[in-house]
Amino acid sequence: MNNLFKKYYHSVLRPDEFSGISDFIGNKKNESIIFSLMKPFWDKQINGSSTAPKTNPALYKRIKEAVLLEKQKAAQRKINIYTWGLRVAAVLVVALLASNIFFFQKSGDNQIAETLQTITTPYGAKTNITLPDGSLVWLNSGSTLSYRTKFSKSRPVTLVGEAFFEVEKNDKPFIVSTNYGDVEVKGTSFNVKAFTDDNAFETTLEEGVVTFKTKNALNEVTLKPGEQVVKTAKGFTVIQVETKYFTSWKDGKLMFNKEPFPSFIKKLERWYNVKIKYTDAKLDELWYTGTIEMETISEVMEMISKAAPVSYSFNNKTRVFTIKAK
Repeated sequence: MNNLFKKYYHSVLRPDEFSGISDFIGNKKNESIIFSLMKPFWDKQINGSSTAPKTNPALYKRIKEAVLLEKQKAAQRKINIYTWGLRVAAVLVVALLASNIFFFQKSGDNQIAETLQTITTPYGAKTNITLPDGSLVWLNSGSTLSYRTKFSKSRPVTLVGEAFFEVEKNDKPFIVSTNYGDVEVKGTSFNVKAFTDDNAFETTLEEGVVTFKTKNALNEVTLKPGEQVVKTAKGFTVIQVETKYFTSWKDGKLMFNKEPFPSFIKKLERWYNVKIKYTDAKLDELWYTGTIEMETISEVMEMISKAAPVSYSFNNKTRVFTIKAK
């Protein structure tokens, strides 16, 4: 185990080794063991000659304090993996371990060392985390969330993908930055979908009030509960929705109400970590209404073939499902 953690610290693990150590780190019972195994590497980094403390003793002291503070927070931080759908083979994948990145900001003669925490969930996995301010975040498949381990005047996080937020109320604004714009709140429950691979953006409000500002700051909208701001071909628009169809994924199920076939297939690919292909443009006219919770991907494909005029096949070599119109 010592050798594995040494390779992990230096980022040279093989894929099979990474899978094993991720399972080990993901188990809360192993926190004390993990700390004892990593402590020699942290101590060496702090006390090693490469740190060159004599050249800037003030900076060295602040970095050392930041590392010690992070050690204390790490013991308290909760990264709970959902045990959703035991029959869904691809769902119970442990989220990729959060990475800690030190970065420096220079302001006059002051240099400040801060820590950026990044959580990534691959396709087929979901996770939830507690932020430093006590806010809760559910992170959907194929998504990445970054945040500082200590908030100051504001509470900024960066999202690529989809997440549901329950923001702890306080006077500091909570800001979710995406490639499409920023969602700002002080305390509320809402869902943000901001995938870049399919150019899709949605913010759906369950409770409270949120404000969405586009990147160029030319457009700003304020949402009330039950409203959603969505990206369209002409820009961003606000619509009234039933929020359960956009937030149920955090409870381990997908709910659809006349979901267009292309977006339905895209959600299945992320949810089950599979590739689904179809070439017949007529299928774009189909839509799906229903709930998927405990079904395997094979059961879902059977369901689709019975509910719509389509058939499907699976290629064992490429691991791809292909859907064709009957």
